[in-house]
Amino acid sequence: MFGYKNIIYIIIFLLFVSCTKDEEKTSNSDFLDPVVKNNGQVIVLKSENGVFKTMAAKKKALNSEYMAPATVVASILKPRLKEAHTIILFDDEELNQLYTEYLQSIAHYKRDSDYLQRVKDMYAHKAATGTELKQAETGLTDAATEMAEKEGQLRMRGFDPITMTDIPPGNIWLISNVPENIIGSLENGKPCTVLFTSYPGERFTGKITAVGDVLDRQTRTAKVRITLANPGERFKPGMYAKVKFPIEEENSLSVPVSSVISVEGKNYVFVKNRSIIKRKEVITENEMGEDIILLDGIEEGDSIVYEGAMLLKGLSFGF
Repeated sequence: MFGYKNIIYIIIFLLFVSCTKDEEKTSNSDFLDPVVKNNGQVIVLKSENGVFKTMAAKKKALNSEYMAPATVVASILKPRLKEAHTIILFDDEELNQLYTEYLQSIAHYKRDSDYLQRVKDMYAHKAATGTELKQAETGLTDAATEMAEKEGQLRMRGFDPITMTDIPPGNIWLISNVPENIIGSLENGKPCTVLFTSYPGERFTGKITAVGDVLDRQTRTAKVRITLANPGERFKPGMYAKVKFPIEEENSLSVPVSSVISVEGKNYVFVKNRSIIKRKEVITENEMGEDIILLDGIEEGDSIVYEGAMLLKGLSFGF
């Protein structure tokens, strides 16, 4: 049987639990019963509670990596003849043919340039007619047009002909399609890490040697060429790989990724000032680890909600 004191303890315990529930109800009602104004652009809480944690937006240096798939598109080999151009063995027959035609166009241009110079000398000494001089000039123009056409086709495929002859034998080229918002962070000569499907667990260091001149309209990506040493010819044209590009941003205004919500293709953050929360549309750029760079929409020092943003999304947009 319970004694008198035990009954008193039970009554006190029940009163304590009742008070605790009342406090929780009051605390929850602060969040569950906000005032939403201006079509969800302003949310007024009953009090400042701990449901929404904030962080000041600030400018800082950010470092991250972007990983993209890549393919070995060519192997650079040493020719037998010293006078011959470096051999570039592509994984694509059309590219092999295009590169051969480009080399031929260079030879044609040199031939026609030399021929025009001879005709000019002969014309100066009255050993050639004006018609012959005109024909030589036309021939050189045609050769230049042919070379420009082949060069343009190579550039469309991510290859700068001017730099193609500078790569020594014993290297490979990889091509990776990189989104346009990453391109600004890539520079020729920058190192990058290459991971091959054929060699799991191994990491290789290559370098960026060219960023494509053309952006794909559909995918919004550009072709980036990576050069990697190929001792023992371990890497073959056609092999698959992944490339980690180091991304560095200096003095960029950023907020945690968790603070940005997306609705119908637009991005928003919530700026909190005491018990008043305002929705702000923002323009975002790169994600850098746990942060995302903002180009417009807020000011440095604004108090951004990074925990509870999804709850605010439901209140602000009604879903």
